[in-house]
Amino acid sequence: MTSVYRVRAVWAGFTGAPGYTNFHFTDAGTDAQRNAAGTAVHNWFAGINTFLKQTWSIQVQSEVAEYNVESGDLVGAAAMTTVPATVYGMDSTSSWAGGTGFSVQWTTGMIADGRRIHGRTFVVPALGCFEADGTLTGACITAVGSANQALINASGAEFAIWKRVWTKPTLEMTGAQIKAFKQEQIDGKLAIVTGAFVKDTASQLRTRRT
Repeated sequence: MTSVYRVRAVWAGFTGAPGYTNFHFTDAGTDAQRNAAGTAVHNWFAGINTFLKQTWSIQVQSEVAEYNVESGDLVGAAAMTTVPATVYGMDSTSSWAGGTGFSVQWTTGMIADGRRIHGRTFVVPALGCFEADGTLTGACITAVGSANQALINASGAEFAIWKRVWTKPTLEMTGAQIKAFKQEQIDGKLAIVTGAFVKDTASQLRTRRT
């Protein structure tokens, strides 16, 4: 069985909160590894907090969940022995757009089913990061790029993308009512992140619950 470990960060302080951002690591089965993964996620958010409002906070959760990569089953969980401090935003702007920010695309060297595995993390909402034409500022791209590289290179924690393969959704007619059946995971791959790309356009989310 191959395991993947999830570190979750919880956003708070804005309309629609709480929100969630999940990060996955190849190995976090010891206290030292769990602490390293938590620190890596904390430092990533601390590296981009100039684009978050002062009243917003992001807290890395102490629990690190372990899943079976292929089945998606939860197989265990353990707490960090050193929980990272809360990250607070630094921007004092009073007005902002609730569903708008930017995103990071994570790249890997693994190919599955004829396609390279990649992942995406949304930093939404975000502010203080846009030019007059709606693209990202050079300062934002540089700062986020540095935070990305630090996460990829974090000591003691190997950041990865968990690609999950699902059954197709099925529908069944019961009388005049159509019922949708939940998809089930039938396979999974774990790919180590080797690079990152910050798209120079705004990204939108309907909800921060990702």
